[in-house]
Amino acid sequence: MSYFKASRRRYISFLTAVGFSVLVVTACGFTPVHRSGAGQSARANLALVSVAAIAGRSGLLLRNRLLEKLSPRGVADVPRYQLSVQLTSSTEALLIQLDNSPTRNNLKMNASFELTDISSDVTVYRGGAISVGSYNVVESQFATIAAKKNAADRAAREIAEDIYDLVIIYFNGVKS
Repeated sequence: MSYFKASRRRYISFLTAVGFSVLVVTACGFTPVHRSGAGQSARANLALVSVAAIAGRSGLLLRNRLLEKLSPRGVADVPRYQLSVQLTSSTEALLIQLDNSPTRNNLKMNASFELTDISSDVTVYRGGAISVGSYNVVESQFATIAAKKNAADRAAREIAEDIYDLVIIYFNGVKS
């Protein structure tokens, strides 16, 4: 008999915890970023963002990923905002052998961006994103170059995701 009482107590405490969690989350003012209905202004503003050209191969990957995320149905005919991104990268040795040759490198990519209202030429939002990708340095130069390229691709993808998140959060907070 005591087994059933303990099981029932656990069930009741579980239901109480779930009910309390629902009350806490609904009372905190949480609103989903990708909500539908009244929150269409954030999605509509994202479709009006034009992404300026970014220098380099990683810049091209970053720009293409941003275009996919910001306007999956295609760029607007008359954009309202211009997103400008400056991308820098540096490499530093992470693991160094006794003969001072590195065996692992970190590729640090830093992006600073500005979202500008085209009609008034005013910067409405400014931010930055950083990503670090690691890769092995091996005896084969081809393998090392391929690993460095892969690390740069991963870092550019991660930066694009971060910039997208920051821009959509900005638009979600703007009352239009």
